[in-house]
Amino acid sequence: MNEYMPYLINWADALWIPAALFIVHKKQRIKAVLFILACMLSLRLQTEIIEIAGYSNGFTGLIEGSVFRRGMIFYSVCIAIYLLLSYYSPRTSGVIYMAASLSIFFMAFVGSMILMVI
Repeated sequence: MNEYMPYLINWADALWIPAALFIVHKKQRIKAVLFILACMLSLRLQTEIIEIAGYSNGFTGLIEGSVFRRGMIFYSVCIAIYLLLSYYSPRTSGVIYMAASLSIFFMAFVGSMILMVI
């Protein structure tokens, strides 16, 4: 089991997908899963860019720890907020829900990049 632990930890954010299927309302499920997949992809792309540049602890090195862990924590908080807001807005129209999803995604993207660079 210990040999599989790094793989499980690196993909722990995938556990948000089944959680989203149970938390959000029926007409919001596809958009919520796509939001989580976009966050997962963005996290890995941001991490690759920073680590390829040679800064595994961020450009400034002010915060100890890997860039990936900081990004995963920040994206997980943003996904939790997104799912909470989705749960409490069941009658939101599709266009408004998509606009809110994009807004929260860009907030998560920019916030995680700032946190990962530090």
